[in-house]
Amino acid sequence: MRDQIVSVSFLILLSFFSLCKETKNPADTAPEISKLPAFGGEWILEWDNKIHSLNIQPEENKVIWNGSGDLSLELDSIGMRLRPNDEETIKGYFLYSDLKPKSWIGTWENRVVRLIRKSSKE
Repeated sequence: MRDQIVSVSFLILLSFFSLCKETKNPADTAPEISKLPAFGGEWILEWDNKIHSLNIQPEENKVIWNGSGDLSLELDSIGMRLRPNDEETIKGYFLYSDLKPKSWIGTWENRVVRLIRKSSKE
């Protein structure tokens, strides 16, 4: 009898732990870059009365900030996060749905900002 109780208890615990698996959130999964609007290239950000340049390189998952500093590019199902390589905090976040041909609205350090696509004529 005692062996049966131990066996049943073991089976209950085993089934409980098998149900407690961590599943990946579908919102964290980025779609293929080819299925996203074209957001790579040169952008201008006006921030703190200065003009900054961002060169977004989605194929390499990086952004060149002001020609030298690199930002890490992280994609999820609804947008793009930018963060310094040596920090955990997010610098900027931009939704794919807010991307227009020449501008992109998003947040930068908790403020709403607009990126302007740099024209190829400059």
